[in-house]
Amino acid sequence: MAKYYVRSGWVRLVLDARTAQDAAVRAIQWSLDGRAEIFREPERDRMREIEALEFQLDDEIEVSEVGFRPGSGEVFDVLDLPAVRLVARPCSAEVCESC
Repeated sequence: MAKYYVRSGWVRLVLDARTAQDAAVRAIQWSLDGRAEIFREPERDRMREIEALEFQLDDEIEVSEVGFRPGSGEVFDVLDLPAVRLVARPCSAEVCESC
C-alpha cells in the first residue's frame, strides 16, 4: 500500500491505501466515523456542532503521493466516489429476517 496525502477543505490526512480513489473513500469514512462519535454523545451545547466541523470535508477531495501542495494530485468529487461500505453487523432473527 502507498502513502497518500489527502486534503479537502481544512482537513489534512495521511493515509495508506491501494489507490488514490481508495484514499479518498477512506477519508470519507474517517469523516463519517468522527462525526458519528461526536453525535453519539449527549448534547451538551453548541460545541458539539463546532467539534463536528473538524471532520467536515468539502465537495472535492485532492489526493497526492507527494504532499499537500495544491494541484499536485488527483481531484475526486465526493458524489462521484463509490459509496462507503458499512461494516456488516450481526443481527438477531427477530430484527433481521434475511440473516
